[in-house]
Amino acid sequence: MEHKKQSAFWSIIFAVFFGNFLAVMNTSTVNVAVPAFMSEFASDLPAAQWTVTGFMLAAGAVAPATGWFGARFGYKRIYISALIGFLACSLLCIFAWNIESLIALRILQGMFSGIIMPSTMTLIYKTIEREKQAFGISLWSLSAVLAPALGPVLAGFFIDTAGWQALFYVNLPIAGAAIWAALTFIPGTDSGVKMPFDLPGLLLSFAGSVLLLTAFAEAESWGLTNSKTILVSGAALLLLALFIRRELRIQFPLLNFDVLSHRRYAYSLLLSAVLSVALYAGAFLVPIFLQSALRLGAFETGLIMMPGALVMAFFTPVTGKLYDKTGPVTLILTGLLIMIIGTYMMGALTIETTALYIVIWTSVRYLGIALCNMPITNAGMSSVPVEIAGYASALNNWARQSIASLSIALFSALLAFQSKKYMSAEIKEDAATAFAAGDVFLYSLGPLVAALPLVFLLKKRSVQKKTRCSQRDY
Repeated sequence: MEHKKQSAFWSIIFAVFFGNFLAVMNTSTVNVAVPAFMSEFASDLPAAQWTVTGFMLAAGAVAPATGWFGARFGYKRIYISALIGFLACSLLCIFAWNIESLIALRILQGMFSGIIMPSTMTLIYKTIEREKQAFGISLWSLSAVLAPALGPVLAGFFIDTAGWQALFYVNLPIAGAAIWAALTFIPGTDSGVKMPFDLPGLLLSFAGSVLLLTAFAEAESWGLTNSKTILVSGAALLLLALFIRRELRIQFPLLNFDVLSHRRYAYSLLLSAVLSVALYAGAFLVPIFLQSALRLGAFETGLIMMPGALVMAFFTPVTGKLYDKTGPVTLILTGLLIMIIGTYMMGALTIETTALYIVIWTSVRYLGIALCNMPITNAGMSSVPVEIAGYASALNNWARQSIASLSIALFSALLAFQSKKYMSAEIKEDAATAFAAGDVFLYSLGPLVAALPLVFLLKKRSVQKKTRCSQRDY
Protein backbone atom coordinates (compact mmCIF):
# COMPACT_ATOMS: atom_id res chain seq x y z
CA MET A 1 0.00 0.00 0.00
CA GLU A 2 2.85 2.36 0.93
CA HIS A 3 4.60 1.57 -2.34
CA LYS A 4 1.39 2.36 -4.22
CA LYS A 5 1.11 5.75 -2.47
CA GLN A 6 4.75 6.53 -3.29
CA SER A 7 4.18 5.61 -6.92
CA ALA A 8 1.08 7.82 -7.10
CA PHE A 9 2.98 10.72 -5.48
CA TRP A 10 5.80 10.67 -8.04
CA SER A 11 3.41 10.15 -10.97
CA ILE A 12 1.37 13.24 -10.01
CA ILE A 13 4.52 15.32 -9.47
CA PHE A 14 5.82 14.17 -12.86
CA ALA A 15 2.57 15.26 -14.52
CA VAL A 16 2.37 18.75 -12.97
CA PHE A 17 6.14 19.29 -13.32
CA PHE A 18 5.99 19.47 -17.12
CA GLY A 19 3.18 22.00 -17.25
CA ASN A 20 4.59 24.38 -14.64
CA PHE A 21 8.04 24.15 -16.24
CA LEU A 22 6.55 25.08 -19.61
CA ALA A 23 4.61 28.07 -18.26
CA VAL A 24 7.58 29.54 -16.36
CA MET A 25 10.11 28.82 -19.10
CA ASN A 26 8.14 31.00 -21.49
CA THR A 27 8.85 34.02 -19.33
CA SER A 28 12.58 33.43 -18.84
CA THR A 29 13.35 32.47 -22.45
CA VAL A 30 11.57 35.47 -23.93
CA ASN A 31 13.48 37.81 -21.59
CA VAL A 32 16.66 36.78 -23.40
CA ALA A 33 14.92 37.18 -26.78
CA VAL A 34 13.87 40.83 -26.27
CA PRO A 35 16.96 42.25 -28.07
CA ALA A 36 16.31 39.80 -30.95
CA PHE A 37 12.69 41.00 -31.23
CA MET A 38 13.89 44.62 -31.27
CA SER A 39 16.25 43.82 -34.15
CA GLU A 40 13.83 41.61 -36.11
CA PHE A 41 10.84 43.95 -35.94
CA ALA A 42 12.69 47.31 -35.71
CA SER A 43 11.08 47.91 -32.32
CA ASP A 44 12.16 49.92 -29.28
CA LEU A 45 12.64 48.40 -25.80
CA PRO A 46 9.28 49.46 -24.25
CA ALA A 47 7.35 47.91 -27.17
CA ALA A 48 9.43 44.71 -27.32
CA GLN A 49 9.19 44.35 -23.54
CA TRP A 50 5.42 43.89 -23.94
CA THR A 51 6.15 40.37 -25.22
CA VAL A 52 7.16 39.64 -21.61
CA THR A 53 4.95 41.98 -19.58
CA GLY A 54 1.86 41.30 -21.73
CA PHE A 55 2.30 37.56 -21.19
CA MET A 56 2.69 38.00 -17.44
CA LEU A 57 -0.16 40.48 -17.18
CA ALA A 58 -2.54 38.14 -19.02
CA ALA A 59 -1.42 35.26 -16.79
CA GLY A 60 -2.21 37.29 -13.70
CA ALA A 61 -5.47 38.72 -15.06
CA VAL A 62 -6.96 35.33 -15.92
CA ALA A 63 -5.82 33.68 -12.67
CA PRO A 64 -8.93 34.83 -10.74
CA ALA A 65 -11.10 32.68 -13.03
CA THR A 66 -9.11 29.51 -12.32
CA GLY A 67 -10.93 28.80 -9.07
CA TRP A 68 -14.30 29.03 -10.83
CA PHE A 69 -13.21 26.86 -13.77
CA GLY A 70 -11.70 24.29 -11.42
CA ALA A 71 -14.84 24.03 -9.29
CA ARG A 72 -17.09 23.88 -12.36
CA PHE A 73 -15.14 21.50 -14.60
CA GLY A 74 -12.46 19.92 -12.37
CA TYR A 75 -8.81 20.94 -12.12
CA LYS A 76 -7.52 18.04 -14.17
CA ARG A 77 -9.77 18.97 -17.09
CA ILE A 78 -8.95 22.69 -17.10
CA TYR A 79 -5.22 21.92 -16.73
CA ILE A 80 -5.26 19.74 -19.85
CA SER A 81 -7.40 22.27 -21.77
CA ALA A 82 -4.96 25.08 -20.88
CA LEU A 83 -2.01 22.97 -22.05
CA ILE A 84 -3.71 22.38 -25.42
CA GLY A 85 -4.37 26.13 -25.76
CA PHE A 86 -0.76 26.91 -24.84
CA LEU A 87 0.51 24.50 -27.49
CA ALA A 88 -1.72 26.10 -30.15
CA CYS A 89 -0.50 29.62 -29.25
CA SER A 90 3.13 28.51 -29.43
CA LEU A 91 2.52 27.26 -32.95
CA LEU A 92 0.90 30.57 -33.95
CA CYS A 93 3.73 32.66 -32.43
CA ILE A 94 6.13 31.12 -34.95
CA PHE A 95 4.26 32.90 -37.74
CA ALA A 96 4.11 36.38 -36.12
CA TRP A 97 4.68 39.03 -38.83
CA ASN A 98 5.31 42.12 -36.66
CA ILE A 99 5.82 43.07 -33.03
CA GLU A 100 2.11 43.82 -32.54
CA SER A 101 1.01 40.36 -33.71
CA LEU A 102 3.64 38.70 -31.51
CA ILE A 103 2.50 40.71 -28.48
CA ALA A 104 -1.15 39.75 -29.15
CA LEU A 105 -0.30 36.05 -29.41
CA ARG A 106 1.90 36.22 -26.32
CA ILE A 107 -0.99 37.78 -24.37
CA LEU A 108 -3.24 34.91 -25.46
CA GLN A 109 -0.52 32.43 -24.51
CA GLY A 110 -0.22 34.15 -21.15
CA MET A 111 -3.91 33.60 -20.48
CA PHE A 112 -3.43 29.84 -20.80
CA SER A 113 -0.29 30.07 -18.66
CA GLY A 114 -2.32 31.86 -15.98
CA ILE A 115 -4.57 28.80 -15.76
CA ILE A 116 -1.72 26.26 -15.83
CA MET A 117 0.27 27.60 -12.85
CA PRO A 118 -2.47 27.78 -10.17
CA SER A 119 -4.00 24.53 -11.49
CA THR A 120 -0.79 22.59 -10.96
CA MET A 121 -0.41 24.01 -7.44
CA THR A 122 -4.03 23.18 -6.57
CA LEU A 123 -3.69 19.65 -7.95
CA ILE A 124 -0.87 19.00 -5.46
CA TYR A 125 -3.02 20.10 -2.52
CA LYS A 126 -6.05 18.17 -3.79
CA THR A 127 -4.42 14.88 -4.82
CA ILE A 128 -1.43 14.41 -2.45
CA GLU A 129 -1.74 13.51 1.24
CA ARG A 130 -1.10 16.41 3.63
CA GLU A 131 2.14 15.07 5.16
CA LYS A 132 3.81 15.02 1.72
CA GLN A 133 2.52 18.37 0.48
CA ALA A 134 5.55 20.40 1.62
CA PHE A 135 7.90 18.10 -0.27
CA GLY A 136 5.50 18.06 -3.22
CA ILE A 137 5.45 21.87 -3.37
CA SER A 138 9.26 21.98 -3.20
CA LEU A 139 9.39 19.69 -6.26
CA TRP A 140 6.71 21.81 -7.95
CA SER A 141 8.87 24.86 -7.21
CA LEU A 142 11.85 23.01 -8.70
CA SER A 143 10.07 23.00 -12.07
CA ALA A 144 9.74 26.78 -11.78
CA VAL A 145 13.45 27.25 -11.03
CA LEU A 146 14.80 24.75 -13.55
CA ALA A 147 13.05 26.78 -16.24
CA PRO A 148 15.19 29.91 -15.62
CA ALA A 149 18.26 27.64 -15.42
CA LEU A 150 17.75 25.91 -18.76
CA GLY A 151 15.54 28.45 -20.54
CA PRO A 152 18.04 31.29 -21.15
CA VAL A 153 20.75 28.88 -22.35
CA LEU A 154 18.38 27.14 -24.74
CA ALA A 155 16.98 30.49 -25.84
CA GLY A 156 20.43 31.94 -26.47
CA PHE A 157 21.56 28.88 -28.43
CA PHE A 158 18.44 28.76 -30.59
CA ILE A 159 18.34 32.53 -31.21
CA ASP A 160 22.01 32.57 -32.29
CA THR A 161 21.70 29.47 -34.49
CA ALA A 162 18.09 29.20 -35.71
CA GLY A 163 16.36 32.53 -35.01
CA TRP A 164 13.77 33.61 -32.46
CA GLN A 165 11.07 31.31 -33.90
CA ALA A 166 12.93 28.32 -32.44
CA LEU A 167 11.88 29.49 -28.95
CA PHE A 168 8.32 28.51 -29.76
CA TYR A 169 9.19 25.29 -31.59
CA VAL A 170 10.74 24.04 -28.33
CA ASN A 171 7.37 24.40 -26.59
CA LEU A 172 5.66 21.88 -28.84
CA PRO A 173 7.23 18.60 -27.61
CA ILE A 174 7.21 19.78 -23.97
CA ALA A 175 3.51 20.69 -24.17
CA GLY A 176 2.77 17.35 -25.85
CA ALA A 177 4.58 15.46 -23.07
CA ALA A 178 2.72 17.49 -20.41
CA ILE A 179 -0.68 16.66 -21.98
CA TRP A 180 0.16 12.94 -22.13
CA ALA A 181 1.39 12.88 -18.52
CA ALA A 182 -1.69 14.72 -17.23
CA LEU A 183 -4.07 12.36 -19.05
CA THR A 184 -2.17 9.31 -17.79
CA PHE A 185 -1.22 10.08 -14.18
CA ILE A 186 -3.45 12.77 -12.62
CA PRO A 187 -6.54 11.38 -10.89
CA GLY A 188 -9.89 13.03 -11.57
CA THR A 189 -10.85 15.94 -9.29
CA ASP A 190 -14.26 17.08 -8.11
CA SER A 191 -16.28 19.07 -10.62
CA GLY A 192 -19.83 20.04 -11.44
CA VAL A 193 -20.37 22.80 -8.87
CA LYS A 194 -22.89 25.01 -10.66
CA MET A 195 -22.43 28.71 -9.98
CA PRO A 196 -22.62 31.84 -12.13
CA PHE A 197 -19.45 33.12 -13.80
CA ASP A 198 -18.52 36.65 -12.72
CA LEU A 199 -17.74 38.14 -16.15
CA PRO A 200 -18.03 41.79 -14.95
CA GLY A 201 -15.45 41.01 -12.26
CA LEU A 202 -13.04 39.50 -14.77
CA LEU A 203 -13.41 42.51 -17.09
CA LEU A 204 -12.81 44.97 -14.23
CA SER A 205 -9.70 43.05 -13.15
CA PHE A 206 -8.31 42.77 -16.67
CA ALA A 207 -9.00 46.40 -17.65
CA GLY A 208 -7.58 47.74 -14.39
CA SER A 209 -4.43 45.63 -14.70
CA VAL A 210 -3.86 46.65 -18.34
CA LEU A 211 -4.24 50.36 -17.56
CA LEU A 212 -1.96 50.19 -14.53
CA LEU A 213 0.72 48.32 -16.48
CA THR A 214 0.43 50.86 -19.32
CA ALA A 215 0.89 53.73 -16.87
CA PHE A 216 4.00 52.08 -15.38
CA ALA A 217 5.46 51.20 -18.79
CA GLU A 218 4.86 54.64 -20.33
CA ALA A 219 5.68 56.77 -17.26
CA GLU A 220 9.21 57.42 -18.53
CA SER A 221 8.08 58.68 -21.96
CA TRP A 222 4.91 60.46 -20.78
CA GLY A 223 6.50 61.92 -17.66
CA LEU A 224 5.84 60.82 -14.09
CA THR A 225 3.70 63.87 -13.26
CA ASN A 226 2.14 64.17 -16.73
CA SER A 227 -1.67 64.40 -16.71
CA LYS A 228 -1.91 61.33 -18.95
CA THR A 229 0.11 59.21 -16.49
CA ILE A 230 -1.97 60.41 -13.54
CA LEU A 231 -5.27 59.92 -15.39
CA VAL A 232 -4.46 56.38 -16.57
CA SER A 233 -3.12 55.38 -13.13
CA GLY A 234 -6.19 56.82 -11.42
CA ALA A 235 -8.57 54.98 -13.78
CA ALA A 236 -6.64 51.72 -13.21
CA LEU A 237 -6.78 52.02 -9.43
CA LEU A 238 -10.49 52.85 -9.56
CA LEU A 239 -11.27 49.78 -11.69
CA LEU A 240 -9.21 47.51 -9.42
CA ALA A 241 -10.92 48.97 -6.34
CA LEU A 242 -14.32 48.30 -7.95
CA PHE A 243 -13.20 44.74 -8.74
CA ILE A 244 -12.19 44.07 -5.13
CA ARG A 245 -15.39 45.69 -3.82
CA ARG A 246 -17.47 43.52 -6.15
CA GLU A 247 -15.65 40.32 -5.18
CA LEU A 248 -16.26 41.03 -1.49
CA ARG A 249 -20.01 41.54 -2.04
CA ILE A 250 -21.18 38.89 -4.50
CA GLN A 251 -22.07 35.32 -3.54
CA PHE A 252 -19.86 33.59 -6.12
CA PRO A 253 -16.69 35.69 -6.58
CA LEU A 254 -13.87 34.93 -9.00
CA LEU A 255 -11.34 35.71 -6.28
CA ASN A 256 -12.44 34.66 -2.82
CA PHE A 257 -10.83 37.34 -0.65
CA ASP A 258 -12.21 35.55 2.43
CA VAL A 259 -9.08 33.39 2.30
CA LEU A 260 -7.23 36.47 3.61
CA SER A 261 -8.96 35.91 6.96
CA HIS A 262 -6.34 33.20 7.43
CA ARG A 263 -3.63 35.54 8.68
CA ARG A 264 -0.76 33.22 7.88
CA TYR A 265 -1.92 33.01 4.27
CA ALA A 266 -2.32 36.82 4.07
CA TYR A 267 1.27 37.40 5.28
CA SER A 268 2.60 34.75 2.89
CA LEU A 269 0.83 36.51 0.02
CA LEU A 270 2.65 39.77 0.79
CA LEU A 271 5.96 37.92 0.99
CA SER A 272 5.21 36.19 -2.34
CA ALA A 273 4.72 39.60 -3.95
CA VAL A 274 8.10 40.78 -2.62
CA LEU A 275 9.76 37.60 -3.87
CA SER A 276 8.30 38.21 -7.35
CA VAL A 277 9.85 41.69 -7.42
CA ALA A 278 13.26 40.26 -6.44
CA LEU A 279 13.08 37.35 -8.90
CA TYR A 280 12.07 39.40 -11.93
CA ALA A 281 14.48 42.23 -11.14
CA GLY A 282 17.30 39.80 -11.89
CA ALA A 283 15.54 38.01 -14.74
CA PHE A 284 14.93 41.33 -16.53
CA LEU A 285 18.02 43.40 -15.68
CA VAL A 286 20.81 40.83 -16.08
CA PRO A 287 20.10 39.94 -19.76
CA ILE A 288 19.71 43.63 -20.66
CA PHE A 289 23.00 44.48 -18.90
CA LEU A 290 24.93 41.62 -20.48
CA GLN A 291 23.65 42.21 -24.01
CA SER A 292 23.28 46.01 -24.10
CA ALA A 293 26.17 47.09 -21.85
CA LEU A 294 28.72 44.28 -22.25
CA ARG A 295 27.64 43.50 -25.86
CA LEU A 296 27.49 39.73 -25.27
CA GLY A 297 25.46 37.35 -27.44
CA ALA A 298 22.24 35.66 -26.38
CA PHE A 299 23.94 32.27 -25.89
CA GLU A 300 26.73 33.76 -23.75
CA THR A 301 24.07 35.54 -21.70
CA GLY A 302 22.27 32.27 -21.08
CA LEU A 303 25.48 30.54 -19.99
CA ILE A 304 26.28 33.34 -17.50
CA MET A 305 22.77 33.19 -16.04
CA MET A 306 22.72 29.39 -15.79
CA PRO A 307 24.93 28.84 -12.68
CA GLY A 308 22.72 31.02 -10.48
CA ALA A 309 19.57 29.31 -11.66
CA LEU A 310 21.20 25.89 -11.11
CA VAL A 311 22.02 26.93 -7.53
CA MET A 312 18.33 27.73 -7.08
CA ALA A 313 17.34 24.40 -8.66
CA PHE A 314 19.72 22.44 -6.39
CA PHE A 315 18.66 24.10 -3.13
CA THR A 316 14.89 24.09 -3.76
CA PRO A 317 14.34 20.38 -2.92
CA VAL A 318 16.87 20.71 -0.07
CA THR A 319 14.69 23.50 1.32
CA GLY A 320 11.70 21.14 1.12
CA LYS A 321 13.51 18.69 3.39
CA LEU A 322 14.69 21.42 5.80
CA TYR A 323 11.16 22.84 6.07
CA ASP A 324 9.91 19.98 8.27
CA LYS A 325 12.83 20.46 10.67
CA THR A 326 13.07 24.24 10.92
CA GLY A 327 9.66 25.53 9.87
CA PRO A 328 9.21 28.44 7.44
CA VAL A 329 10.41 31.42 9.48
CA THR A 330 14.12 30.59 9.76
CA LEU A 331 14.36 29.69 6.08
CA ILE A 332 12.51 32.79 4.88
CA LEU A 333 14.48 35.18 7.10
CA THR A 334 17.80 33.65 6.02
CA GLY A 335 16.76 33.77 2.38
CA LEU A 336 15.72 37.44 2.55
CA LEU A 337 19.01 38.46 4.19
CA ILE A 338 21.01 36.59 1.54
CA MET A 339 18.97 38.25 -1.22
CA ILE A 340 19.58 41.68 0.29
CA ILE A 341 23.36 41.09 0.25
CA GLY A 342 23.34 39.75 -3.34
CA THR A 343 21.11 42.55 -4.62
CA TYR A 344 23.25 45.23 -2.95
CA MET A 345 26.36 43.83 -4.64
CA MET A 346 24.56 43.84 -8.02
CA GLY A 347 24.02 47.55 -7.50
CA ALA A 348 27.71 48.13 -8.28
CA LEU A 349 27.47 47.27 -12.00
CA THR A 350 29.77 49.14 -14.39
CA ILE A 351 31.12 48.58 -17.87
CA GLU A 352 34.16 46.96 -16.19
CA THR A 353 32.08 44.33 -14.35
CA THR A 354 33.23 40.80 -15.20
CA ALA A 355 31.12 37.80 -16.07
CA LEU A 356 32.48 36.04 -12.95
CA TYR A 357 31.15 38.84 -10.74
CA ILE A 358 27.69 38.41 -12.29
CA VAL A 359 27.82 34.62 -11.82
CA ILE A 360 28.78 34.91 -8.14
CA TRP A 361 26.22 37.49 -7.08
CA THR A 362 23.33 36.20 -9.16
CA SER A 363 24.04 32.80 -7.58
CA VAL A 364 23.88 34.39 -4.12
CA ARG A 365 20.55 36.04 -4.98
CA TYR A 366 19.11 32.79 -6.33
CA LEU A 367 20.23 30.91 -3.22
CA GLY A 368 18.18 33.36 -1.17
CA ILE A 369 15.18 32.90 -3.46
CA ALA A 370 15.46 29.10 -3.14
CA LEU A 371 15.39 29.35 0.66
CA CYS A 372 12.29 31.60 0.55
CA ASN A 373 10.12 30.38 -2.28
CA MET A 374 8.72 27.05 -1.10
CA PRO A 375 8.44 28.02 2.61
CA ILE A 376 6.45 31.15 1.72
CA THR A 377 4.09 29.22 -0.56
CA ASN A 378 3.54 26.24 1.75
CA ALA A 379 3.22 28.30 4.93
CA GLY A 380 0.30 30.13 3.35
CA MET A 381 -1.37 27.34 1.39
CA SER A 382 -1.22 24.79 4.22
CA SER A 383 -3.10 27.21 6.49
CA VAL A 384 -6.26 27.24 4.36
CA PRO A 385 -8.82 24.38 4.15
CA VAL A 386 -8.39 22.08 1.14
CA GLU A 387 -11.91 22.98 -0.08
CA ILE A 388 -10.78 26.53 -0.88
CA ALA A 389 -7.24 25.64 -1.96
CA GLY A 390 -8.18 26.47 -5.57
CA TYR A 391 -9.23 30.00 -4.66
CA ALA A 392 -6.12 30.46 -2.50
CA SER A 393 -3.77 29.36 -5.28
CA ALA A 394 -5.65 31.56 -7.80
CA LEU A 395 -5.25 34.60 -5.52
CA ASN A 396 -1.60 33.71 -4.95
CA ASN A 397 -0.94 33.48 -8.68
CA TRP A 398 -2.90 36.67 -9.45
CA ALA A 399 -0.85 38.62 -6.91
CA ARG A 400 2.49 37.18 -8.06
CA GLN A 401 1.89 37.65 -11.77
CA SER A 402 0.41 41.14 -11.39
CA ILE A 403 3.25 42.34 -9.16
CA ALA A 404 5.85 40.72 -11.44
CA SER A 405 4.47 42.31 -14.63
CA LEU A 406 4.17 45.72 -12.96
CA SER A 407 7.71 45.36 -11.62
CA ILE A 408 9.14 44.64 -15.06
CA ALA A 409 7.26 47.62 -16.52
CA LEU A 410 8.56 49.84 -13.72
CA PHE A 411 12.12 48.50 -14.03
CA SER A 412 12.02 49.10 -17.79
CA ALA A 413 10.91 52.72 -17.26
CA LEU A 414 13.51 53.30 -14.52
CA LEU A 415 16.25 51.75 -16.64
CA ALA A 416 15.41 54.03 -19.59
CA PHE A 417 15.16 57.10 -17.31
CA GLN A 418 18.48 56.42 -15.56
CA SER A 419 20.25 55.64 -18.85
CA LYS A 420 19.13 58.98 -20.34
CA LYS A 421 20.27 60.78 -17.21
CA TYR A 422 23.77 59.28 -17.46
CA MET A 423 23.97 59.90 -21.22
CA SER A 424 23.02 63.55 -20.67
CA ALA A 425 26.15 63.72 -18.51
CA GLU A 426 28.15 62.66 -21.63
CA ILE A 427 28.59 59.04 -20.54
CA LYS A 428 28.63 56.54 -23.43
CA GLU A 429 25.48 54.49 -24.01
CA ASP A 430 26.86 51.09 -22.91
CA ALA A 431 28.39 52.53 -19.73
CA ALA A 432 25.17 54.46 -19.04
CA THR A 433 23.16 51.24 -19.34
CA ALA A 434 25.50 49.50 -16.89
CA PHE A 435 25.20 52.27 -14.29
CA ALA A 436 21.43 52.42 -14.79
CA ALA A 437 21.03 48.65 -14.29
CA GLY A 438 22.99 48.91 -11.02
CA ASP A 439 20.75 51.75 -9.85
CA VAL A 440 17.59 49.76 -10.53
CA PHE A 441 18.99 46.80 -8.56
CA LEU A 442 19.49 49.17 -5.62
CA TYR A 443 15.91 50.44 -5.96
CA SER A 444 14.69 46.82 -5.76
CA LEU A 445 16.28 46.52 -2.31
CA GLY A 446 13.42 48.53 -0.81
CA PRO A 447 10.74 45.78 -0.87
CA LEU A 448 13.22 43.17 0.43
CA VAL A 449 14.14 45.26 3.46
CA ALA A 450 10.50 46.20 4.09
CA ALA A 451 9.52 42.51 4.06
CA LEU A 452 11.77 41.53 6.99
CA PRO A 453 9.23 42.43 9.74
CA LEU A 454 6.55 40.37 7.95
CA VAL A 455 8.53 37.21 8.64
CA PHE A 456 8.22 37.73 12.41
CA LEU A 457 4.49 38.40 12.07
CA LEU A 458 4.21 35.11 10.24
CA LYS A 459 5.90 33.36 13.14
CA LYS A 460 3.65 34.97 15.73
CA ARG A 461 0.42 34.24 13.89
CA SER A 462 1.44 30.75 12.84
CA VAL A 463 1.74 29.70 16.48
CA GLN A 464 -1.67 31.14 17.35
CA LYS A 465 -3.30 29.57 14.31
CA LYS A 466 -1.84 26.18 15.17
CA THR A 467 -3.29 26.39 18.68
CA ARG A 468 -6.77 27.23 17.40
CA CYS A 469 -6.62 24.40 14.86
CA SER A 470 -5.60 21.86 17.49
CA GLN A 471 -8.50 22.92 19.69
CA ARG A 472 -10.96 22.37 16.85
CA ASP A 473 -9.38 19.03 15.91
CA TYR A 474 -9.54 17.58 19.39
